[in-house]
Amino acid sequence: MLSQSHNQPLREFQQALEQMYYKIGADDVARSANQQQFQALKGLFITQIASISASDIPLDYVSRWQSLKTEIHKQIRLLENDLMLLQASRSAETAKLRQKGVCDRIQTLIQYCQGWLQQSQEQP
Repeated sequence: MLSQSHNQPLREFQQALEQMYYKIGADDVARSANQQQFQALKGLFITQIASISASDIPLDYVSRWQSLKTEIHKQIRLLENDLMLLQASRSAETAKLRQKGVCDRIQTLIQYCQGWLQQSQEQP
C-alpha cells in the first residue's frame, strides 16, 4: 500500500471532496464558486495523487493503485462535465437533478478514497 506520506495527500483530497459535497448540497451556493472549488480539487489530484509513481508503491499493490488513479481521474472528468451541466441549468427542477448527480459523483470519489485508506490501515 501507500506509505503514510503518500496516504496524506489522499486524505487531503478526501477532505476537499467532503467540503465540496457539503457546499454543493447547499441550495444557495453560487455556481461559479463550485467551478473554482472544483479546479482547486482537480489541481490537488494532479499534483499530489496522480504524481505518485508506481515505483513508490509495493509491487503487490501497483496494479490496484494504477486502477484506482485511473478511476478517480475518470470520475473527476465526469464531475467536471456534471458541474458544467449544473451551471447551465435554467430551471430549478433541472438544477436540482443535476445537483444530486454532482453530489452522487462526489460521494463515489469519497468512497474510493475511503476504501483505499481503510485498506492501507489494515495492511501490515
